[in-house]
Formats: sequence, C-alpha cells, structure tokens
Amino acid sequence: MSLADRIIYQPPTEKDLKVEKTPVEGVTCERCGGTDIRRYPVTWSRGPRIVVKCQDCYTAVSVERPAPEDPWPPFRAVAYDWEVSAAERPSRPQPPK
Repeated sequence: MSLADRIIYQPPTEKDLKVEKTPVEGVTCERCGGTDIRRYPVTWSRGPRIVVKCQDCYTAVSVERPAPEDPWPPFRAVAYDWEVSAAERPSRPQPPK
C-alpha cells in the first residue's frame, strides 16, 4: 500500500462492509482458556486500534496502534505518524508510555 492509497480513499463498492479477523496461532485466552484468538481493526475512543481478542469471551489479549502495514484506518491523515511539533508538546515532562 502506497502513501497515496492512504490519502486518496475511494468509497466502498460493497453493500455490506466486513472486517477480516485473522487467526492468531499459539495463543490461549487467560480468562476462559479459549484458543480461537483473532487479530482485527477496531474504532476506539482513543483512535483506530488493532486488537487481539478471544472470540469465545471477547477478552482483549492486546490493543495496539496500527502499524504502517496495517490497512487501518483505510483513510489516514497525511500527518498521522508525524512527530508532535514543539508547540504541541506538553510543558511538563510526561512519564514514558
């Protein structure tokens, strides 16, 4: 996927949109012991995320920001991955994430 593909987004042609849930091998849910673990994109209150969830009890195994190779969100702002400018940084040092 090129940078232009992330900027120029065409409307979907399908009537129903589907999310591809990719199976994750070798992971077991700590809560229910389920082995049907899937990785897929979600819309979260803090922005787009990629989750790995148990499909039996929907416990989140992990939640992470999409990597550049993840096609989520399908339309990203050009400056999505840019560093914050000095004017937008907090005045006090922040704890590491």
